[in-house]
Amino acid sequence: DKSYLITGDLLSATRDENNNLIATAKNANYQDFGAGLGGANGYTEIISKTPTSVILTNSTYSLCPINENDWLIDADKIELNLIKNRGVASNALIKFYGVPIFYLPKYSWVLSGRGSGFLTPEYSTYTDEATVADVNGKKKRSYSSRVPYYFNLAPDRDLLIALNYMSNRRFIYEGKYRQLIAPKISPDHKDSLWTIEGKYLPEDKVTNLKRWLVNFSDEMDINDKTHLSAQYYRVSDSEYFKDIDRTNTDLKTLKSHITLSYTDEENNLTTTLLTEDEQVVNAGVPVYTKALEGSLSKTFVIDTNQAEKNKLIKNKLKVEDWKYPNITLSTDFVSTKFSHDLTTKESGLRTNGNLNISRPFAIKYPIITPKASINLTKYSLENSPNINRTVFGSGLDIDFTINNKTRIFGYEANHKIRPFISYNYRAKKVQGNIPIFDTEDTYTDIISFAELTSGERYSGLDRITNANDITLSLESSYSNIGALDEDLDLLNMRVAQSFYTDDEVVSASSSNNYETRKSYSDIAASIDIALGKYVIENSFQFNPDTSKIVKKENSLSYTSSSRKFITASISKVGSASGTTETEKLYGAYPITDSIHFFGGLDKTISSGITNLETTGFAYETCCWAFRIAHFKEDNKLGLGGFNYSTGMELVLTGLGSTSSPLKGKIEDNIPGYIAKLR
Repeated sequence: DKSYLITGDLLSATRDENNNLIATAKNANYQDFGAGLGGANGYTEIISKTPTSVILTNSTYSLCPINENDWLIDADKIELNLIKNRGVASNALIKFYGVPIFYLPKYSWVLSGRGSGFLTPEYSTYTDEATVADVNGKKKRSYSSRVPYYFNLAPDRDLLIALNYMSNRRFIYEGKYRQLIAPKISPDHKDSLWTIEGKYLPEDKVTNLKRWLVNFSDEMDINDKTHLSAQYYRVSDSEYFKDIDRTNTDLKTLKSHITLSYTDEENNLTTTLLTEDEQVVNAGVPVYTKALEGSLSKTFVIDTNQAEKNKLIKNKLKVEDWKYPNITLSTDFVSTKFSHDLTTKESGLRTNGNLNISRPFAIKYPIITPKASINLTKYSLENSPNINRTVFGSGLDIDFTINNKTRIFGYEANHKIRPFISYNYRAKKVQGNIPIFDTEDTYTDIISFAELTSGERYSGLDRITNANDITLSLESSYSNIGALDEDLDLLNMRVAQSFYTDDEVVSASSSNNYETRKSYSDIAASIDIALGKYVIENSFQFNPDTSKIVKKENSLSYTSSSRKFITASISKVGSASGTTETEKLYGAYPITDSIHFFGGLDKTISSGITNLETTGFAYETCCWAFRIAHFKEDNKLGLGGFNYSTGMELVLTGLGSTSSPLKGKIEDNIPGYIAKLR
């Protein structure tokens, strides 16, 4: 008929009262050619075919090409319900290259598309620190075996359950439920989704404790301007990830939060209400959390040229063709109650208001923009006197940007040259008595072009840098004509340096008001190139006194696909405790159309410590795929040594898709690699 080809020793065919073909064949071969080259095929003693179903007796079933059945199902009876899109096999034996690997009295799978069924089992071996070493000091390797099952509950919801057995810990029960709770409001919004994930180990054979994980998240658009985000993330104890999950061992804390935000882009208004809490895990230490925070941001654009625009309209000229300066007034208000698990840490309420005003007074080359600001902060502290801080600021920006069209590297390009002079003044204010809740020094790692030209050294609001500085910067960029905002420039070169009239700067060290500095900053420079599949990024921090590059970040990447790429980066960052050099290398390379290798290396060169090493390979064909990956990770105990683990997974195309922790672990360790087996 239109979907099945059946050949056999004996064939009988009739039509029912609706003229539908009903066929029965013995000792028959069949092929679902209506599904294309990947359609089901096999051999059966008896096959009965109707427009709505296929019944096979003593049959085989495979989605591999005909006569290339690398895997097949051998069953007493198979019913393929074409209306329900389900296949059901009785006394089913799954064979892989002729070797039985799995038996089920009853097995059901989806014929096409998404449906309920078993997903890819996962097997891995690992070394556990809790394992007792033998007389030679060697620890016995443990193993885990995970079997997941997927429930396609409805088009907008599903459920994944899994049974995970760890040989040195016992059984872990896992479940994850997802549901779309609203359609997209507009193309700019994501689907509203909430998920809840749970893992439970009733009794750990090593610790005799109950071990568990709960992770609930909700992202929901209440309307086109209001969004609700919520997450509750907790584990039974701080060692859960290291002992049980064997992932996320770099996490320091688990954050739980509820955030309600309102954004009105047309009126430049944003407001947010937030509360959060945290749990310390792994080697983390307690940090400040925002017990409650409210914020409001509003920008006003004041039209000072209405009379001139009216003249243009009267003379039938287009207003938008005339560039006119307006006054821009932006306000930000945020009030945060900070809390800390340690009673020795100061806590309290910080309320900050910031007002900025600017107006270009020259609309021709160059564009000159004066600006002014006032920052008001009040600290209501629980264990110390209240603190009020008022900081005034002003400045002037001179923009000499010019644009022209040119050619570079064989491409038609827009060339933008942006010489920029910025003068910033901010009053000097003693701030050493103010606690540090959420402020960090952005210059600690490397001074970037963006950080130096921003005029503010510290993130957060607990420190506001004094300034009486001039910053000179130059940017030259070549962008492909027709390039989108997210596209990289063909060539981008930047350089900047600040000159200080005050040799003291507000310090981010607790109880310290100021720290000394030179009369000029180090030079921040970068050169980035993006040509097709190649991307080269280089950032430097140059010390004029020593004429040396003191900090740098270099990376080179080639990306043809998620199966063929290489990324290499080297960073050299100095601090008070010394210089740290780190190299990272990630990549994947196909040997054939079916086989590819992948790997990743994260190593601190200065200390010789390998932080993380990932190696593996995958074999993918039209009807099955296999992957094995090996992980070597520094145990971070300060005593030397590594944690080792090896994982593998097998996918039989058509019997289920893959959804295993192995996939996520590989993608986390090798950025750019998509660990989805075909």
